[in-house]
Amino acid sequence: MMKKRNYTCLFAGEAGYGVMSAGSIIAKGANRNGLWSFLVNEYPSLIQGGLNSCLVSLADQPLSSYEETLDFLGLFSQQGFDYYADKLNPGAIVLYDPATTQVDESKVPKGTILYPVPLASFIPKGGAKIMINSAMLGSFCALTGYSKNVVIDVIKDEFHNANIQQENIKILEEVYEHVVSSLPSQNVFPFTFHKHAEPKILINGNEAISIAAIKAGCKFSAGYPMTPGSSVLSYLADHGRDYGLVFKQAEDEIAAINMLIGASFTGVRSIGSTSGGGFALMVEALGFAAIAEVPLVMVNAQRGGPSTGLPTRTAQADLTFVVYASQGEFPRIVVAPGDIEECFYETFRVFNLADKYQIPCIILTDKYLADSSVSHPLFATDHLTIDRGKCFEESADRLEPYLRYQNTPDGISTRAFPGQIGGRHIATSYTHGEDGFYSSGNKEYALNEPIITKESMDKLYNKLPSLEKEIPAIKFYGPSEADITIIAWGSTKGAILEAMEQAAIHGISVNFLQVLYISPFPVSAVEPLLQKAKKTLLIEGNKTGQLGGIIAAHTGYKADHSFFKYNSRAFVPSEILAKIKEVLV
Repeated sequence: MMKKRNYTCLFAGEAGYGVMSAGSIIAKGANRNGLWSFLVNEYPSLIQGGLNSCLVSLADQPLSSYEETLDFLGLFSQQGFDYYADKLNPGAIVLYDPATTQVDESKVPKGTILYPVPLASFIPKGGAKIMINSAMLGSFCALTGYSKNVVIDVIKDEFHNANIQQENIKILEEVYEHVVSSLPSQNVFPFTFHKHAEPKILINGNEAISIAAIKAGCKFSAGYPMTPGSSVLSYLADHGRDYGLVFKQAEDEIAAINMLIGASFTGVRSIGSTSGGGFALMVEALGFAAIAEVPLVMVNAQRGGPSTGLPTRTAQADLTFVVYASQGEFPRIVVAPGDIEECFYETFRVFNLADKYQIPCIILTDKYLADSSVSHPLFATDHLTIDRGKCFEESADRLEPYLRYQNTPDGISTRAFPGQIGGRHIATSYTHGEDGFYSSGNKEYALNEPIITKESMDKLYNKLPSLEKEIPAIKFYGPSEADITIIAWGSTKGAILEAMEQAAIHGISVNFLQVLYISPFPVSAVEPLLQKAKKTLLIEGNKTGQLGGIIAAHTGYKADHSFFKYNSRAFVPSEILAKIKEVLV
């Protein structure tokens, strides 16, 4: 019999009960003691109320995804039971307070173990209702065998106020003793903690992007809050002072992107973050950054749409919008990291690429990747170096005029910054000549406008041959030949990799083409792999197969099969495995 790979618990209830805090404490405790955690938060777009949940998958080996089936369900409300009862594994534990939740045994799998515990009764008179999560944690430890001391250590770190610490620990201890003495503990937690294990971090995609930006020398950020991109901004606002970074909350997204362009024009590395609706407002300024050749780094953390859509749910539906956004034509970099590792390293790389090629760069993530926390080894950074590209060297003896947009074989001209002697120039949103002057703004240029316009556009695209050689456009996993080749991008990566492992157990060989950099599109890397594939399966979190459309536009290739999920939830390995089996029949 194959050893159980992970243990999955979920806490669910209305906002205000500390649902996510409970899950986070379990995940952090495991992460600090030699285990691996994968944490997924779900919450509605409401100021207060609505069903919140925190799923935590735990294992003694790295995790790249999660399954929705549960070994433990901790309920703070009736709605939690109604929504998650059908997710329980046989033999799962359900913990609930009978004062708030009525459990219908007919709705749970046979063998489910139900434990009613009066959680709210352990909160002292006048105590905050959020303390019920400490009662939940004490019960969880008593029933499953998860270490109570591990939880207490995390609580001590989480709450800096000594009184709050002690109040919560007291509740946890009291409930723990009550449950141990009155209910039969199952001791089902399958893993052993290792206190002196190699250190790891528990980190989500937006945090990885933010840390990479700081490491890359970013000194300015501006934005207007829009879930799920906001946490990049809040992280930089919280930690910016420690690293000499200035954060500015703008009055709207239009102001934010223009602030970023202004900062980049002065030579200051900058980053903004938003979601699809905010990015839509930034589109005209995106074109300004392109024609003025001002480096720009933007994060678009996708959510369900269109319009206001589903602010707190996930989707992969902004791809074609981001790749083709803005009036006119210009090259841009669009990178879609698939995991925490890529969020960090590709963000650092993108800052260098933005400066080196003087081009807009968009990091395309989604709510699932942005908001899900994963155990990860500490990032190796010794090999990371900052490359500012071609920078102007000021000189009082300079005789020749400085041409900011000088035509060069590689399309990249030297950047000067305000205040540099001899580097004065115009940065304009108009099509312009080498010196930056508007192509039809005076008589001299009016006569040559067609030539100048063509040269200006060619200059932008002359950057692409060098750029395409430098970026790691794709990643390929699995054997060189396989029964089926999966094509995908972004946060579907983790679930696909785990599904591949499961497929191998069933004797099915699978390989995986991950398109990491989608603009400029890597035709020369993608086309040979597709032509070699026996059978292909396109997997995307949208309705229309947007990557598939881009592939078809560039190569003429259409995948043999497709699996599109657009119900506002992420892919899980079991459903991908089921689809693999289906198309191979």
